[in-house]
Amino acid sequence: MFERYTERARRVIFFARYEASQFGSTTIETEHFLLGLIREDKNLTNRFLRSSPSIESIRKEVEGRTTIREKVSTSIDLPLSNECKRILAYAAEEAEQLNHRHIGTDHLLLGILREEKSLAAEILQERGLRLNTIREELSKSVVDRQGPADTTHSGVPPKDAMVPDAATAQRIAQAIWAAAYGAEAAATPGSPQVTGNHGNWQIIDGPLFAVIRSLDGKVLAMGRNGEGASV
Repeated sequence: MFERYTERARRVIFFARYEASQFGSTTIETEHFLLGLIREDKNLTNRFLRSSPSIESIRKEVEGRTTIREKVSTSIDLPLSNECKRILAYAAEEAEQLNHRHIGTDHLLLGILREEKSLAAEILQERGLRLNTIREELSKSVVDRQGPADTTHSGVPPKDAMVPDAATAQRIAQAIWAAAYGAEAAATPGSPQVTGNHGNWQIIDGPLFAVIRSLDGKVLAMGRNGEGASV
């Protein structure tokens, strides 16, 4: 399913699932997609929102307009809502219309705006983003800027894995650690050890560790030495 997605687009989907779990949602909703997009591609959001306060206010607005429940374990499969499924379909259509071989974060943004009655689209529209304006600007790009997803890794992950390489696994692990233990704790000075084994990525960085499934980005375990694993 994800073979046409760039690494960044795959990480957006992963972060959307993570955001859904933190909000206690049993499904991945459009607002989680939007938060995942902001977390992963700040250049894209800065390009069109052009205001840091506007970007920072998006999370507060999502929090204010949704019900926050008890966190859901990241080991639980969270399905995409019908709106999110349509966003992925729209993103694929936008990539084809722009003659881009790969589906990137910019196409996901267009997909969100096309699902115009969704919470995510409403939030973006309130901040002045318009589908046709963004589509026109992106159409000026002659090449697919984000390039293909990196499938050159020689390990186990298949070509359509959401987490295809060690760099992606490391970045996801650091985001999870930062959310759980704080940015300072996650910014360890050493070089992390990232190994692929039986379709999973194992990341160890000082006292921190995580196990992430390569196929779909599910966090199988994470924690700090001495505390035991959590999911």
